[in-house]
Amino acid sequence: MMGRHVLGVMPVERGSLLFTCVDVAGHPELEGRSVHEAFRENEWRVLAVGTAGPATDPSSVDTLTGLRFDRRSGFDWRPAQGRVLRAGDRVVLATTRRGLDILMSGVQPHPSDRRD
Repeated sequence: MMGRHVLGVMPVERGSLLFTCVDVAGHPELEGRSVHEAFRENEWRVLAVGTAGPATDPSSVDTLTGLRFDRRSGFDWRPAQGRVLRAGDRVVLATTRRGLDILMSGVQPHPSDRRD
């Protein structure tokens, strides 16, 4: 989907839920925030946290996302809500299309739509 790291799409009611892989670096809605603080209702939720560095065995890597297919992927699929996301992290997110657009474009919604 337009060069984004979309892992899969699931239809939900009249919309879609996208499962995406994103490097935290450069995303102010993620970087420096805890997993809990990075959650944005009806937009995205952090499902897993891993390292953004490349995997060592190219045969076990999905070239689109850089995710390893073995159990030693280094992703924490139950990250603590207080874990702070850093520039060297990569996250797997469940997002709406609108949420992914906001996250990838950096365009913020109207201030009345933002959570505190």
